Amino acid sequence: MSTFTKVLLATDLSPQADKLTECLFSLCPDTETEVVLAHVFDDDDDADPDGSSYKRTQSRLEGYKNDIEQAGYEEISIVTRTGDISETVQGLAEEYDADLVLVASHRKGFLKRALMGSTTFDLARATNIPLLINKAEPHEEQENLLRTIMVPTDFSRKSLEALNIIRSLREFVGKVIFVHVIEHSRNKHDYKEKYGSAMLFLQELVDEMKIFGIEADYHVSHGVASKKIAAICERDDVSLIMMAKTGADMTNGDELGSTSENVVLNVDCAVMLVPAEENDD
Repeated sequence: MSTFTKVLLATDLSPQADKLTECLFSLCPDTETEVVLAHVFDDDDDADPDGSSYKRTQSRLEGYKNDIEQAGYEEISIVTRTGDISETVQGLAEEYDADLVLVASHRKGFLKRALMGSTTFDLARATNIPLLINKAEPHEEQENLLRTIMVPTDFSRKSLEALNIIRSLREFVGKVIFVHVIEHSRNKHDYKEKYGSAMLFLQELVDEMKIFGIEADYHVSHGVASKKIAAICERDDVSLIMMAKTGADMTNGDELGSTSENVVLNVDCAVMLVPAEENDD
C-alpha cells in the first residue's frame, strides 16, 4: 500500500506538466489513490465559464482525467480556482487533505530566472506535505521515478523522513543511493573520523534497505553539499532525489534550507521535498 492516498496534481497545462500523470503512476501505483486535478487561473477573464479560455482549460483537464481513468484510477476530481498560484495550490492541498502535491518545473529557464520568487520555490517554502517537482522536458521520455532514488542525509531524523515513503513503495523501488557530504572538518584527523562514522551509518541504512528487498548503495563526499549531490546525481543517473526541506543545522527560520534550495535549482532530475515532523530533535 502506498503512503499517498490523495494526490493534488497541480497543472499549468504546459508541455512539462503533461508528464505529471506519469509521475502519479510511478509514485502512486495503488489505483485506489484519490486524484485531484487542479488548475489555477491568474486572470479573472480566463476564469469566466463562458469564455473560450475557460472552456479550453476544462477540455484539457478532462483529457488528463481520461488518461488517469484509463490507467485504472477511479476517484478523480477536477477543480479550478483563481488567484495567486502558489497560495491557491497550497490552500487546495489543505482543503482536499492531500498528502502529496505534484508540480512541473520549467527547468531550462523558469527556476533560473526567478530563484526566489517562482511559484515552485514559494510552494517549496510553504507546503507542509511532500512536494514532487518534476523536471522532464517535453522532448524527454518520462522515466519511472522510482528506478534510482537518491537520499541525501546528514544523519538527522529530519533527513531520513523519506525512508518511510521508500519502505511503503518497496515493491516498486529499483535502487536507493544514500549520500552524505562532509562540508567542514577541522583537520585530516577530524575528517577521517567523520568519514569513518559516516561509512558505518550509511552501511546500516544500506543493510536496512536490503532487508526490505531493495538494492542500495552509498557515497561519502567532501565539499559543498548541493554541488556534490548534483554531481553524484548526474554520474549515477538518479531518477529522483528525496530529501528533507531542511537539515539539522538549518534552524534560521527559513522553511526551505539552502542545500535543498540549491539542489532543486541545479539538478536535472525530479526532486521530492519531504517536510520533517515538527517534534524532531
